[in-house]
Amino acid sequence: MEKIPGCPFCVPYGDDIVARNRLCYARWDRFPVTKGHLLLIPFRHTPDYFSLTDEEKHAMTELIEECRKIIAENFRPAGYNIGWNIGTAAGQTVMHCHGHFIPRYVGDTDNPKGGVRRVVAGKYYKDPRRRIIPRPAWSPDSEADEERG
Repeated sequence: MEKIPGCPFCVPYGDDIVARNRLCYARWDRFPVTKGHLLLIPFRHTPDYFSLTDEEKHAMTELIEECRKIIAENFRPAGYNIGWNIGTAAGQTVMHCHGHFIPRYVGDTDNPKGGVRRVVAGKYYKDPRRRIIPRPAWSPDSEADEERG
């Protein structure tokens, strides 16, 4: 496989690898959000999740399961966030596909409600029972509404 000079993920150090399979590996994040934060990385240099092959996506899913076992046994978190930053607008800084496996702990943030909705500053989960939020022009329900007339 082609290795890109200067890419921090193309040639992992052996002791960086926490878990691996034939197509991808997991390593500790060097700037962890929480204790046990891992990066999930394909060995092949490719820019993002959408450029992975189906086989690589399957390998990533298998690796997530293996990482969950490792983290659960060693750190005992109360939950997890798993996600990919795709493109600079989404915060991707290394243009070699990588996902974040972030263990979550009770008290690690003042209010975890809404999870990934808090990625964008000022955006957070709003309880729909408290106020009416207009539905977008298209939603899965809009087609059903049209069929009902």
